[in-house]
Amino acid sequence: MNKARVFTAVPMTAALVAATACSGSDSGSGDDSGITVVASTNVWGSVVEAVGGDRVEVNSLIDDPSSDPHSYEATAEDAADVQDGDLLVYNGGGYDDFFTQLVEQTTSKRFVVAVPDDGGGHSHDHGGGSGGSGGSGETGAPGVDHDESGESGDEHEGHDHGNEGLRAQQDDGHDDHATEDGHGEEGQAGDEGHGDEGHGNEGHGNEGHGNEGHGDEGHEGHSHADGDNEHVWYDPEVVGEVADKVAAELAKIAPEQKQAFTDNAAEFKKRLDGIEQKIADVPDGRVLATAPVAHYLLADAGLEDVTPKDYTRAIENQTDVPVAAQQRVTKLVDGGDIDAVINNPQTVTAVTEKLTGAAGNANVPVVDMTETLPEGQDDYIAWMTGQVEKLAGALGQ
Repeated sequence: MNKARVFTAVPMTAALVAATACSGSDSGSGDDSGITVVASTNVWGSVVEAVGGDRVEVNSLIDDPSSDPHSYEATAEDAADVQDGDLLVYNGGGYDDFFTQLVEQTTSKRFVVAVPDDGGGHSHDHGGGSGGSGGSGETGAPGVDHDESGESGDEHEGHDHGNEGLRAQQDDGHDDHATEDGHGEEGQAGDEGHGDEGHGNEGHGNEGHGNEGHGDEGHEGHSHADGDNEHVWYDPEVVGEVADKVAAELAKIAPEQKQAFTDNAAEFKKRLDGIEQKIADVPDGRVLATAPVAHYLLADAGLEDVTPKDYTRAIENQTDVPVAAQQRVTKLVDGGDIDAVINNPQTVTAVTEKLTGAAGNANVPVVDMTETLPEGQDDYIAWMTGQVEKLAGALGQ
């Protein structure tokens, strides 16, 4: 997808960082046994399977579509699985804290984390705000830079991910690219979102949704209202970067399989390009979201997410939705001012049910977008493609 992207200078790291410790041995190298990979959720587990193929044995701790990773509590069995894993892959950024804690308790384990928990994040601009792409290496300090870089993942075909910032972080642990990306302290405000600097004239800029799209009515910056959005598996670019890092770490464990891992990651990223094109082709529209799970996808599609910030904040914090925000949501639905409701069926509450019910009564399409792969699905590409197609179909009605 050839949409213009502008890097956002926020206190989050700018690219996937390879963080490799000098100690420890590669338990899976040089034999015919499978590499044991433990992932926090089946989303990242499916990415590992795409890259590792039949050389890996993947154990996803959360694969129940009814589970909420935000509140998942690890079991003794989970802890044992993490201890036994050759490679650990997780989201980070506060999303799967249970896994972060398990990683911190391990020694000499390789890991790939999408969003460093030390405040690291990702540099792709989605029309305001930032998300996360993280690090890899050995445990002891997830997301903390050592000195050696990974062997892949610095570039994504057709996109610049700020390699100067990556090198700076590896040298001294600081994000020195922040002043080079031309976005300064902007990008958190609404008007910089889907206006001139977000998708710009090449995307949905002024002709599509302009400055009123993500401005006063909807999310200013990220859909977590006041912070960054950790649901980075809805950003195909970040997923591709994670795939590269997985390939690099697997190659360190089984060097004789390096080319196979690299080729698998490249093929996976080509399929991700197809998803990006489908996202670019999604019809324009205005949406409400019961949760900010699909924020990056909605932003890349150039959609106007007009969910009131107070509504999102209350849903995320599991507090009462302010009366004014509830009235605003109801007015938008009843008045025919939105084209679809994006629903997360894994975080259903009385408030979200009220919204989806009102949408049904007003003949507004409700599109489910989940946090994990549904039961019976183990292919990230097929899962995400299906969700994008449902969204496009709903907006094309």
